[in-house]
Amino acid sequence: MRRLVLLVLVVATVLPAMAARHVTVAQLEQALATDQIAHRTDAEIARQIGDLELSERLTDATLNRFAAKLSLGPRTALALQLLSDLSAFLDPPATEVPATALPDAATQQRMMDAARGYVVRKWSHLPNFFVTRVTNRFDDTPQVLEKGSWPVRAGLHPVGNASRQITFRDGQEVQDPSAETAATNTKNAQEIGLRTWGEFGPALTVILSDAAKGTVTFTHWEQTSAGLAAVYRYSVPRAVSHYAVNYCCLLDEHVVGRTQFGYSGQRRSPQQVANIPRTEVSDTYTEVPAYKGELSVDPATGAILRVTLEAELKSGGPLMRAATVVQYGSVQIGDQSFICPVRSLALSIQEGNKLGAMGPVASNTAAVGADTEWQGPVSGVSRGPVLMLNETRFTSYHRLGTTMRIVNDNAAAGAPSPPSP
Repeated sequence: MRRLVLLVLVVATVLPAMAARHVTVAQLEQALATDQIAHRTDAEIARQIGDLELSERLTDATLNRFAAKLSLGPRTALALQLLSDLSAFLDPPATEVPATALPDAATQQRMMDAARGYVVRKWSHLPNFFVTRVTNRFDDTPQVLEKGSWPVRAGLHPVGNASRQITFRDGQEVQDPSAETAATNTKNAQEIGLRTWGEFGPALTVILSDAAKGTVTFTHWEQTSAGLAAVYRYSVPRAVSHYAVNYCCLLDEHVVGRTQFGYSGQRRSPQQVANIPRTEVSDTYTEVPAYKGELSVDPATGAILRVTLEAELKSGGPLMRAATVVQYGSVQIGDQSFICPVRSLALSIQEGNKLGAMGPVASNTAAVGADTEWQGPVSGVSRGPVLMLNETRFTSYHRLGTTMRIVNDNAAAGAPSPPSP
């Protein structure tokens, strides 16, 4: 009987990502200009951006300016967009805040009242329409950077996408799960992680209603593509919160026979290890927490142009962070323009999952014998917190309607129809 030598010490399952370097938007722009002068490759620049963390928000206007001013490769452009998404909950640089005088208390109250009235009045009177919701999923789980190498943690990367059609009828959003399609397989098509919800009215109704029982404070003006916006910061305590964090899905992975060496003692390749069967147990997580965020309001109409929400989750839970942002803009529905969702982000950090056996990417392990075989599971092995980002765009707005043609008896018989008045 062949001797089996078990793994006796496990220190880590993945190579930790390098500590992020904090920079301002101005420092990021300077670094990009330096990279252009040095003629660094697209992959090199993207990798450098992945090691950065912004201390200010990288706004859409600045991102568009980068794209127009610099020659950005596809990887660099994606890395900048992800860096911008991760900074979405920060304040913009001071240089981008308009020098407009702060409104008095009465004006601040009037604009907030207009926002509440807009949500109640406008959303219920939108025409019937359908829109396509396209979601791209990213996370920072280990990935293989070079063929034949072991997976390492190297920042956010695409992991799947999904598309489905949403119907808005009689003032309510109607979803048809059977209409969901994806360019990838069924597993990747799922909107795993935190998802935004109620973008067509319900979420704003909940936030404004809860915020009326919490605190709402005017903070500053911001320049948006739709013009000047009044930005309010709100906070809702748990006792009056009606916002539920619905998270799909908490995964607990158990790898069956995950080993570096086979029964013959021959070392397996990374691909062979990856193909070893595993089981995953998934579960959903729901909590009604306290939360806070910002509301950007059109001072002239009261339309909500942007809303952020950060949940204050219970400590010790499986979910370490849950935050969302929804951007609204002018869209054409039929022959009219309406303010509707155009883009949303859902960012979550899940507690490190427990793996059923030691993965192949450990760099600090101690084993005895060249024919070591892991008979798993080895409990208590964590792969660290997982950052997940769902980026959603709302496209192809179309008005729902019917057309009718009246055909008289003469037309049905082939006779010429009388001229229409």
